[in-house]
Amino acid sequence: MLHRTHRRTRSRTHRRTRPGRLGRLRAVLVAGFAVLGLAGTTVAATADEGTGPTADTRAAAAAKPLFQMPFACDTRWQLNTYGSGHSPALDIVVERNTGSDAKPVLASAPGTVSAAYWDNGSGNTIQINHGNGWFTAYYHLKDSPTTYVRKGQSVQPSTRIGRIGTTGASSWSHLHYEQRYKASGDFTDERHRVPVHFDGVQYTGTNKEWPSVTSRNCSGSTPGWQDCPAGYVCFYSGANGTGSVCRSAGDQPNSTCGFRKSYYNNGNPQPGYDHVQVYFKEGGSQCIHHGWADGRGNFASGGRTIDRFHWRGEC
Repeated sequence: MLHRTHRRTRSRTHRRTRPGRLGRLRAVLVAGFAVLGLAGTTVAATADEGTGPTADTRAAAAAKPLFQMPFACDTRWQLNTYGSGHSPALDIVVERNTGSDAKPVLASAPGTVSAAYWDNGSGNTIQINHGNGWFTAYYHLKDSPTTYVRKGQSVQPSTRIGRIGTTGASSWSHLHYEQRYKASGDFTDERHRVPVHFDGVQYTGTNKEWPSVTSRNCSGSTPGWQDCPAGYVCFYSGANGTGSVCRSAGDQPNSTCGFRKSYYNNGNPQPGYDHVQVYFKEGGSQCIHHGWADGRGNFASGGRTIDRFHWRGEC
């Protein structure tokens, strides 16, 4: 038996080295299998994107936005996937987890807010549709999900959509973040989540941790008015709209809001109640004429002190 086996082996080896038609056929077959092997590698890479090997999902993977971390440019963060029931979602806190509560959360890419709601598990939750079937989801936000943005609103990577919190089933301040893919519709759930990429780098796997990742969400600075909740008028002392000195959703008959340059977000959702008349101690007044869509900007001159302001239908 051993001898016969040895003879068969020798015979096959000999035939592989023998020239002729059969040898050429074998060469063609080997090359074909090599091509199939490469194709298998391509499918595997696509599957790593979380979209599967079909033609449609390969196209979706190619169209995946260049997502950035949902935080300000050059800030540093710790990412965790935890167990198989949690991965490929990420839980994100500041580097070394030195205090994440109330840190601003930005959109990861341009898109449209497709949902803003409360859930007993995820708490204050926002979902953004980035087009081509791609979505992001943000859990446990500190404020009401419509504080900074609303369903149907267009957002950019610099748009503040909320703050890190501990709402819902969370017992500690962190952002639960997901990237999702669904070919059709404008609402997704956890069944549609896929491995997360930031700036083209994949962060996925069970029980993984990345202790220090720098946000490259640097497409533009965040305008100060984005820190002003919808339905409020806000005034800032800084030239970039920083240092809020006044914020109100109602009339202020007595105010001492001094400022150098003021930004506002006059976004009251009630029709006919979206103008604010501002009076200055130095004399004169100015009317803010805008509603939610474009109610933001700055006054022509600064260095004045607000005496009072009144919400009204028209100025």
